[in-house]
Amino acid sequence: MKQYALVVKQDELSKKVAKEIRTGLMGVLEYNQDDPDLVISVGGDGTMLMSVHQYLKHDVNFVGVHTGTLGFFTDFQKDEVLELIELIKKNEYFVTSRSLLEIKVKYNEGIKTYLALNEMRIDHGYATQVIDVYINNELLEVFRGNGLCISTPSGSTAYNKSIGGAVIYPGNPLMQLTEVAGIQHNAYRSLGSSLILDAAKVIRLEGRHFDQVYLGIDHLSYSIEKVEYIEVRIAEKKVNFIEYKNKSFIQRIRGAFING
Repeated sequence: MKQYALVVKQDELSKKVAKEIRTGLMGVLEYNQDDPDLVISVGGDGTMLMSVHQYLKHDVNFVGVHTGTLGFFTDFQKDEVLELIELIKKNEYFVTSRSLLEIKVKYNEGIKTYLALNEMRIDHGYATQVIDVYINNELLEVFRGNGLCISTPSGSTAYNKSIGGAVIYPGNPLMQLTEVAGIQHNAYRSLGSSLILDAAKVIRLEGRHFDQVYLGIDHLSYSIEKVEYIEVRIAEKKVNFIEYKNKSFIQRIRGAFING
């Protein structure tokens, strides 16, 4: 028997929905929080990001039930649990793969590697960042501003969109570099628009003040010090999402941002 796990937002509604799922899947799938084949996220997109990071080292599929404020990653609403259970029983689904970013941070003492489903961010709340931006070792610009965001197609509809980045249709191994409050005047200039790059490209960031900045990896945040550079590329590893509904990307955009 295949096994599943639940990652649940800690509010009463999500807990109630999770209980319904566990009851409905008795005798269908075995509950195993440590080594699942399927991970069911109950909440919003933040809960799904938590799910992905919790099981990044596992070979699993993900599906989401929406009880939160934004559900771009979730196929099912809170009142569609019975429909989800029936589709799981019938094994009727298809799998889509989403790209990850691989982020390598070079500290004085070594390299630390992170993976991101949505984006990585480098920023400072109150000081201007001066960052040399290289694409495949060729200098693109000397950026001055609050920070930079590098996102996947999945992340293009998240923080990237809120800072004016483009929405990218999923399925292509692309990454997008978007500025956060870049300074533009007669002394300092940068690209000023998002730059979309393919999987053959590596973005390298070298900061003049990387000792007092925050590194954001999806929903996670790290204070970094003594950093020589940061390299970002499309990772070899992908994340698999199970889709039980034939819901197009356009429908997801309309539902999340336009129709409400």
